[in-house]
Amino acid sequence: MLSDEIRDRFLSFFRDKNHKIVESDLLVPRDDPTLLFTGAGMNQFKDQFMGKNIVYTRAASCQKCIRTGDLENVGKTPRHHTFFEMLGNFSFGDYFKRDAIRWAWDFMTKEMNIPEERLWVSVYRDDNESYDIWINEVGVPAGRVVKMGAKDNFWPSDAPTKGPNGPCGPCSEIFYDWGPDQVRCGDPSCDPSCDCGRFVEVWNLVFTEFERKPDGGLVPLPNKNIDTGMGLERITAVMQGSYSNFGTDVFAPMIKTIKAIVGEGISREDIFLIADHVRSAVLAICDGVSPSNEKRGYVVRKLIRRAFLKSSSKEPVLYRIVPDVVEKMRKVYPELGEKREHIAAIILEEEKRFNDTLCSAMPVLDEMMEKGGKSLSGEDVFKLVDTYGLPLEIIQDKMLAVGGKDTDIDIKGFERLMDQRKEQSRKGSDISCDFIFRPDLFAKAPRPKFSAGMPLEATIEYILVSGEEVDTITPGECAEIITCPQSADLYSESGGQIGDKGFVSREGAQLEIVNVFESDGRKILQVVARQGRVEKGEKVVVEIDRERKGRTACNHTATHLLQAALRVVLGDTVKQAGSHVDDKRLRFDFTHMKKVSDRELIKVQDMVNGWISEDISVCKGEKTLEEARKEGALSFFGEKYGEVVRVVSVGDKSKELCGGTHVDNTGIIELVKITAESSVASGIRRIEAVTGEEARVWVKRYLNDFMKEKLGGRPPVTGGDDTWKKIVEVAEGKKEVDSAVVHEFDEIWKDALSSEEEKRAKEEKNKAKKAGAELLNAALRTADSLAADPVKIKDVNLVAGIIEGVDMNILRQVTGAVEKKVRSSVVLLGSRQDDKAYLMCAVTVDIGEKDIDAKELITFVSTAINGSGGGKKAFAQAGGKDPSGLEKALAMAVEYIEKRG
Repeated sequence: MLSDEIRDRFLSFFRDKNHKIVESDLLVPRDDPTLLFTGAGMNQFKDQFMGKNIVYTRAASCQKCIRTGDLENVGKTPRHHTFFEMLGNFSFGDYFKRDAIRWAWDFMTKEMNIPEERLWVSVYRDDNESYDIWINEVGVPAGRVVKMGAKDNFWPSDAPTKGPNGPCGPCSEIFYDWGPDQVRCGDPSCDPSCDCGRFVEVWNLVFTEFERKPDGGLVPLPNKNIDTGMGLERITAVMQGSYSNFGTDVFAPMIKTIKAIVGEGISREDIFLIADHVRSAVLAICDGVSPSNEKRGYVVRKLIRRAFLKSSSKEPVLYRIVPDVVEKMRKVYPELGEKREHIAAIILEEEKRFNDTLCSAMPVLDEMMEKGGKSLSGEDVFKLVDTYGLPLEIIQDKMLAVGGKDTDIDIKGFERLMDQRKEQSRKGSDISCDFIFRPDLFAKAPRPKFSAGMPLEATIEYILVSGEEVDTITPGECAEIITCPQSADLYSESGGQIGDKGFVSREGAQLEIVNVFESDGRKILQVVARQGRVEKGEKVVVEIDRERKGRTACNHTATHLLQAALRVVLGDTVKQAGSHVDDKRLRFDFTHMKKVSDRELIKVQDMVNGWISEDISVCKGEKTLEEARKEGALSFFGEKYGEVVRVVSVGDKSKELCGGTHVDNTGIIELVKITAESSVASGIRRIEAVTGEEARVWVKRYLNDFMKEKLGGRPPVTGGDDTWKKIVEVAEGKKEVDSAVVHEFDEIWKDALSSEEEKRAKEEKNKAKKAGAELLNAALRTADSLAADPVKIKDVNLVAGIIEGVDMNILRQVTGAVEKKVRSSVVLLGSRQDDKAYLMCAVTVDIGEKDIDAKELITFVSTAINGSGGGKKAFAQAGGKDPSGLEKALAMAVEYIEKRG
């Protein structure tokens, strides 16, 4: 039975049991900053398990998951993965143990037709209810039901004694017995408590029925929940009779491709690791996580790098495995098919970058290891990581491979330097209040009523300072407050748009609202006390900054127009990958594999400003999610949408699902100026822009700088006199900035800058060419003097010497020139440059019968410079790390020729 059929059968089985079949959530957890990745099927049902948002009481899903806790075991064991699919059924205060156990057994024995004698069960030692159900109602023989402790059969593990406080409960696991012939531990009493591998846990049923109190007591919950999880890869291995998950149809196409492109030279473990890591990277990138040096992006980068290292390849290969992953999984995750080329391009780019890093950094590491032996200082590690981009784990692996267990790496010193770097970065920011919004802190806060209109008279109901509930806010303190009632007009930060700002005031006191968040239906105001003491229970007036709100709306609508224009200019592969909108500027991240050219940016900007000048109406309305998608509304990948969504349409130019604030027509925006375009991560580009008055101010400022610094006040060589006159009038304040002026300015600026860059590049090229010619001539003069007085060894002329400060290219040219001047000769020239040594050897054709081989000679003498070389019989070269050995190398050449001449 193939994995796709198993997945379908599982979901159909529970659909027939009146479960709501819920699509897999993204690998990026929504509304849960405590998790890097979705790691279990229950993650997306967190609210329901807490008794919130219960629109259905039974659910089933196949959830995409990533876990990296056992990264070092991947490939080495049959069942460890970073990415996997978790089949699960859930109950929110509905059915409990009896139904969960019966249905699990029925699915395994009747739907999957697994022989009952192959299945074993474990239960928590104190859970007599589950034990009784398994034996007396399901009919599992007592000999195949094993009681185990809280470490193995309680969730969270060891919760009764170690915590944490909160919902918890016993669990019951179903194991598949591969039999004593498959795995032998030598113990005739082997059962699921043994870790020999004979028994494989397939399904875990968690019975959440208690709340652990601070005193360690377990109090029954009023609503009991069911949370189950069965790894698709594990059940597929059972159904296909494969002891290893890597032997199933889940991995077969990938492994075949890996063997074809990497070869049979690498181990089976490494092939499995590559298959696992590439699959994880593909799914993560599809869900919007690109390789980077931060959080989730770093995990993806690490997976790609580990897989690339295991491939032992000198060129990118992993991107060629992407089609196999997509083809295998696109049926259930169709977005993979849409993004296949984009995903492959990102992985290819990451492989190239890492290969470049290895080429530049590994020689530096080798040199450090030569000097330090088995020790590496914190400063050296920091230099390798911070300057060269070499991952710490690669440094550790290389040191361990060379030095063994005696290796000494100053990790603490490295971490100290990294902390100093982070501190320097923090000091460079201008944040005065370091808020970290934690929704869980407001779980017991009041849930106020809402009222329309501003300003709003209200009472302060709840105050948090530094995460602690208090009664008073004093001047200068940062706090989070809840008022009652709350204004429905307050916008809470979401979807990339910053929350509203404003003031909470009473006579003699004022709190500045710096942001607004929402937590379970509550508006949380983040405030800074500017004047007077404010206490809980006091009457206040809440007012928002309306002008700021309007400017923010302009910037948000502009992001929609930018996306629409980018899709016209660059193609439909452009999709939003993130955004930030406030009252000053906007930032829009989107999928695209290469830099957007200046001409493309001008075209996008002109298109947006053209739509702004048309005064197009902006409509906001609610529709069902299905209706909106049928109409082609774009959604921000990663955002969670309900059955009813808000659609924002700008005429026929743009239609997106969005809950942010927007203008009523495009004319209100007035003007858009793109200020920057850059790379955020592999395959992700970023555009920054300003609108309205901010755009006009930006253009005027840069016009003046441009005229003074770039052109010295002179008209540019491109553009007519009329155009230049307009630019000057704008710079002098005689003419207002409009979209036509912005266009003209951009055209002139780009042309002028490109002309300057071309001129500068040409000058640098000519300068380098001149310097190179002078160096070559000086080297040739030195070589001429050496050629005039060769050393005679039997019938062979040896022209040998050192030419200081030249590279291999010049040394090669000089060696060739000398070879043409002296007959029956061996030419051996060396050079010292940047603490490196070079050797070049040529043997003239007329002494070939002397059995003198340039390649053999260069190999012999290169040991003197701690290097190695190669080439052919007539011409060879070498490089080394010890320039002080060049004189010795020349002397060794005499020894070589005397033996063979």
